Amino acid sequence: MITAIHGLEGAVARRTGLRVWLAGVTDGSAGRKFGAALSMVAAGLSVLTFLAGISAVIGLLDHERGGINVVLFLAILIGGQWGVLVLATIAWLFRRRAAEGFSGVQAVVGKLVRRLAGDTDDRWWRAVMDGGGMARAAVLWRLARLVQTAGIFFNIGIACGLAGLVLVKHVGFYWETTTELAMRSGLESVVRFLSAPWSLAFPDAVPTASVINASRWLPGQTGGLAPGPAAWWEFLLIATVIWGLVPRAILWLLAWNAGRKAVRNLDFQGRHHRVLWRTITGTDRIETDEKPLDGVLVLDVGGSGLTQTALRPFLLRRLRVHPAAWKSVAVLDAGAEHEATLALAKAPAGIVLLAEGWALSPARMVDLHRRIRTSAGPAVPVKFLVANVGSDQRPTEPTRDERHEWERFVDGLEDPAAEVHFFEEIG
Repeated sequence: MITAIHGLEGAVARRTGLRVWLAGVTDGSAGRKFGAALSMVAAGLSVLTFLAGISAVIGLLDHERGGINVVLFLAILIGGQWGVLVLATIAWLFRRRAAEGFSGVQAVVGKLVRRLAGDTDDRWWRAVMDGGGMARAAVLWRLARLVQTAGIFFNIGIACGLAGLVLVKHVGFYWETTTELAMRSGLESVVRFLSAPWSLAFPDAVPTASVINASRWLPGQTGGLAPGPAAWWEFLLIATVIWGLVPRAILWLLAWNAGRKAVRNLDFQGRHHRVLWRTITGTDRIETDEKPLDGVLVLDVGGSGLTQTALRPFLLRRLRVHPAAWKSVAVLDAGAEHEATLALAKAPAGIVLLAEGWALSPARMVDLHRRIRTSAGPAVPVKFLVANVGSDQRPTEPTRDERHEWERFVDGLEDPAAEVHFFEEIG
């Protein structure tokens, strides 16, 4: 992993390093179990929805008449899907933010996936869902893609069911109503609207007014329907593809693209990410052949009294930085503050904030961090170096409690280019 992140800093280093680290994690990790369960649920739902599509078409077949009611087909199998999509869109618009979740279906799918993964301890799930941001969005977009995959296979099932019935049975198509003109006029309008995408290219797959009129089931009519006409089953088949399958495929692509962007924009700035990063890189990055970063500005916060001579070996060997300038900040000296501000404006290759472990003042440090970002820019590496001063004015290691407080503070800044380091004696 150290080789993979050579020369990288901040979020880029974390993203690359954690990907390499994850590749070496054992198969028993929660993430791998969740991924495997997600694939199983996707495959299972695809099969079920495919069979459901076939069953829906067979269920619409009137065995006594030997035909399919085209109005019910359009209203239930096509209109029903659009009704669900419209309701889901309205719910999403009310939520206003994609990361807040998309639908109840996704919630059910997510719970099913976690059960199959044997997730008895869902702390990681709560951390992702409660943490918001790109991690949550990435998971929800993946679930959205899974739901759209199921929708795609449902429409494939409808198309296969309809085609199968036409091939193996003498299937007729009809519609019926108790009114004389309202249903006929409405059906003609619906057919004209739905067939607009292909009417010029495939005019034979568009039922004409005469075909629609001839397909009406009249009150008192007995006997079975004659097969066809072909215009009806061709129309219903193409309508299923255009108005059922294609929208689902478009939504699948949108979910895939949004999920890919969410994963790419993960900055791993959550506290658990930064703690993990410190854990897996804390010792490995101590000794490397990487050339120290030149031109680093060291800002002594509060005038600790630690000298460049005392800290230089640690800065070179552990932080891999070369101190080019040493200034004091947050002291009662207007001249020193002015010099530090001028040094920040020159945008050095990096900045080291030297502070004593016991002297953490969040308000002062937040203000200083803001000044640094304003003057030096958002991409300049900032390394917080925490040390205490011994009786002989030599640097000493901070206590465990001091380490914990500084880690929480720096993690709370959510700055991908900021890291915290603690002085340790070099053996």
